[in-house]
Amino acid sequence: MRRCELLALLFELARQGCARAPTTIDKALTATNLEISAWTLNKWLREAIEAGYLMAVAAKRGKRYILTGKALRELGSLLSDLDQAVRGVARLMLTGRVFRGLGEGGFYVSLAEYREWFRRYLGFDPYPGTLNLRLDPDSVVKRKLLESYDGFRIPPMSRGDRSYCGARLFRAVINDSVEGGVVIPEKTVYGPDVLEVVAGVCLRTALGLKDGDVVKVEVLLEKPLSEKPLAAEQLEARL
Repeated sequence: MRRCELLALLFELARQGCARAPTTIDKALTATNLEISAWTLNKWLREAIEAGYLMAVAAKRGKRYILTGKALRELGSLLSDLDQAVRGVARLMLTGRVFRGLGEGGFYVSLAEYREWFRRYLGFDPYPGTLNLRLDPDSVVKRKLLESYDGFRIPPMSRGDRSYCGARLFRAVINDSVEGGVVIPEKTVYGPDVLEVVAGVCLRTALGLKDGDVVKVEVLLEKPLSEKPLAAEQLEARL
């Protein structure tokens, strides 16, 4: 199976919801959209399953299909390449509604060790709190794609008896006006439909936001800075 055929199949299946959950597809429609025969579609599906890009789940009538992490990484790479070719910088646009979180993100952001990493990569001292967004279905898929990028990694750390998980940071622009960042923690109480956003200001105040308001976040997917991170003892000396 050629890569162009694989990507065409994965993209069509993602459009039909297979990136989010096991989904029954309309094979006649799928074959028509891909401009191939029913025989070729079944061949492509079988080869995608054998190559680890697709899983088939038995259902009462036929099968349901879901894209694997390997498939999402392929689509993420395609999305990044296309965006970079057209706009010069790889980006992901996510949309969600504001909701009030549990305050856990604000606690982590307020820790001096974490704030140092935020300053080094994002270029600002973060406001001690995160803006929590409940993502729309399309953005949930993009959020999963975001996890396939390295971003800038914050290592796990400990303070006394307590340990704190690591995270990845991505630079972002919120509502086309405020520079900030997106945090992807290694461990979180939230599901994949939640995005945690930080900035140097209180975003609720700066943008006049309230619960339920729609917010756009443009995430930049550039590579991490080449500068080596501070060793633990160097970081402690600066705090």
